[in-house]
Amino acid sequence: MSNAQNNTPKPNPTSKNGLTWKSRIRDASVFLGISMEDVTEGLKELGVEEKPAGMEMLSDEEIVPFGDLRKIFCDDMGIPIAKVRMAMKYLRGPKDSKKTDSINPEMIKMEEKYGVKLKLEYIPTDQLLEDYDPKQLHSPITIVLKERFGKEHVIVFKPDSTEVDIEATANYIADLEQGFSKEKTVMSQGELVKIYKVGEVPNEVVKEDPLFAGYPLKRERSVVNRVNWDGIPDEARQFVRIALEMKMIDANDRRDVKDIIGMSFEGIKELKEEFPEVYLEFKERKKLNNLPNLVMTMKEAENNKQNNPFGINRSY
Repeated sequence: MSNAQNNTPKPNPTSKNGLTWKSRIRDASVFLGISMEDVTEGLKELGVEEKPAGMEMLSDEEIVPFGDLRKIFCDDMGIPIAKVRMAMKYLRGPKDSKKTDSINPEMIKMEEKYGVKLKLEYIPTDQLLEDYDPKQLHSPITIVLKERFGKEHVIVFKPDSTEVDIEATANYIADLEQGFSKEKTVMSQGELVKIYKVGEVPNEVVKEDPLFAGYPLKRERSVVNRVNWDGIPDEARQFVRIALEMKMIDANDRRDVKDIIGMSFEGIKELKEEFPEVYLEFKERKKLNNLPNLVMTMKEAENNKQNNPFGINRSY
């Protein structure tokens, strides 16, 4: 099991906590700092699963004592005991979590960071930005930033991403406070980018499936046929797209796909020997700087999904 936090959800606990197995696992995962899957696996080691009586078992301290949970999450996973104690209030369910309904994981993180209880409205903007998540529209930090800047465009994102450029954002806000005029664009990492309102998120750019135009890769894996493109160089992906356009391969033919993926890991070295006509076209287009782009926005992907809700007909 991993302690990675990449997939850890960030719910805002509510008065409905603990009414379902999922809500208990979700809220506990926030305070433990691990994924819901890791929480579930940890409980499974103790013989506690959702069915047939997982919630009842968690609610009974005699059946699932804190010592057993401490061994799994503290000793085995290395999670601080304070975090485990906080998570326990959610794992146990409503009976033991009456005093936790108004607690927000974001506030706990900020209080741990500064070592004192504090009001977010007193924290400088540049420090709030370090923990600002534009996708969490109702988080305390987002609310405070909205109160400060209203509908002003002040948030700068790094190029082609939804990651806030904290330095560029703080510098732009400082310029406004000094009386400089408002701008629509600023520089971030050497590129000109737009400025957004608090709570807005730029249309994220993702990689496009080389074999299926208009469909994105999700963590480098095709959403159409589950082919994994991780480790395959960009030029090989562009070569594959050109081969597809020239009808030298069939994206719906399992053997074709398997063969061309196998050749692609070494770039175009093997591909050009197998497909000399495609290589000729590839070279010409490369000279003209006209190779397939193979990037798209999530908005384009969503539009494509709406226009073709039944997906692509294929032999997989």
